[in-house]
Amino acid sequence: MYGDADRSIDLAYGMVLELAEDFDEATCRTAPKPHKPLVWFLGHLTCATDYFSTLHQGTEAAVTPEFSAPFAGNATVDFSGSPPLAEMLALYTHVHERARGFIAGLTPADLARDTEMEPFGDDRLKNLGKALSIIQMHDAYHCGQLACLRVALGKHVPF
Repeated sequence: MYGDADRSIDLAYGMVLELAEDFDEATCRTAPKPHKPLVWFLGHLTCATDYFSTLHQGTEAAVTPEFSAPFAGNATVDFSGSPPLAEMLALYTHVHERARGFIAGLTPADLARDTEMEPFGDDRLKNLGKALSIIQMHDAYHCGQLACLRVALGKHVPF
């Protein structure tokens, strides 16, 4: 295992789960402007981690392009038809655990390796070490946004 990379990726993941704890089916789809709802964050982070795994682990995508579409950008979307909260959390956990298992086995030499696939949208994702750093920062960044959403909804931020 390379350093504490697997524990580092657990930090933001755990924060997302803690920030999502007291949402239900109604509140997970609610967000006052300019915020996005919890389901968007779960879908977005799931898609990002899944993409990391397809690029660097060579895994099959866990999500379909149809699932990914509403979570990819910043367009206003009606999330009433998104999967139930429990399913979104389970999928987020699945892609996290799959990536974590891969990350736990990395060596320092692995971090210099480039994927043979061409990444979409960000050439930094080609390199394993850079992609790992980006995915961790991406999750942590969205934890801050989730905390702001909680405040906007009158919920306590647990940390």
